[in-house]
Amino acid sequence: MAYFDTTEIRDKLLVKLIKPEDIQESTDYIDDIALRLGVNPGRIPVPAPYQVRTLAMCYALMTAAQNETRMNSDGGEDGADSYELKRRIYAKRVAELEDQITAETLLGGGSASKKFPVSIPLRRC
Repeated sequence: MAYFDTTEIRDKLLVKLIKPEDIQESTDYIDDIALRLGVNPGRIPVPAPYQVRTLAMCYALMTAAQNETRMNSDGGEDGADSYELKRRIYAKRVAELEDQITAETLLGGGSASKKFPVSIPLRRC
């Protein structure tokens, strides 16, 4: 089961490059996260919660960009093609979203993101 619908993809560069293997890899990635958090992947609601859908989509887009890049440099900005730049953007987003995913998020609850405003007790020295 894919955790996102390909019609939701708005990235014009990569939308036609997503392959069924990329979608399957993103599904396996979400399933692995679920198992690590003690959640049976079959319990994830359909449609998946927003953060789960977004994480799966970003992971698939990152994989598609990685498969298309023709980068011929040492990893610096100068030799990075458009696919490598996209891969970096999606890799950063995947890392951000993965940090917010909890067992509760997978099952349709809230995320682990910080809540604002934050209050800090102030004392005189």
